Amino acid sequence: MFDYLKVGVTLEYSNFNKKGKLESVNTQNVTQVGHSGDTLVATFAMTTTNEKGKELFKSTFPMKCHAGTVFMDMSSMVPQQQNSPDMQVAVTSTDQVFPANMKVGQTLPDAEMDMKMSMGGLQLMNTHYSMKNRKVEAEETITTAAGTYKCLKISYDFEFKLMGTRTNHTEYWYSPSVGMVKSINYDKKGNEESRMELTKVVK
Repeated sequence: MFDYLKVGVTLEYSNFNKKGKLESVNTQNVTQVGHSGDTLVATFAMTTTNEKGKELFKSTFPMKCHAGTVFMDMSSMVPQQQNSPDMQVAVTSTDQVFPANMKVGQTLPDAEMDMKMSMGGLQLMNTHYSMKNRKVEAEETITTAAGTYKCLKISYDFEFKLMGTRTNHTEYWYSPSVGMVKSINYDKKGNEESRMELTKVVK
């Protein structure tokens, strides 16, 4: 379990639109692993490219593991702009919690994130993201280009606030051996909007 929280591990995720067309690739590489007390802390360097391989942005995020419970920084799921001399970005977030020994029917804690963008002291954007109604729905075996994994299927409502509120429903397949294996976002009518799959693992 948690073999992916080791230096040198690379996880590649491919993002597809509702028509199944590749839109971007997200590569996460474990660059550092340390301990804070009895909690393991792994630092991931994330690079996102478009479908043609052109780099879009880079960022880093931590992932923690304590007594079998994994804490994933929510900022790892939301594209962020890079700070520049003219543009400042401030992000505050809580962790997604994946408890040890999760069971079907279990309710999981909510998670949220705020991202503020400003220039010269003038606030340009204030965005709020939240994950609500997280629940373990089933145990399923999922196969992607990266392999076959025994997963827990977790569902939640994802809310995005910026000049109004938008909500979609997400199904997320989680494996203790690699983390996220697959996720699908649905609109209010239940139609698939986008999909992300683990397409490569290097250990």
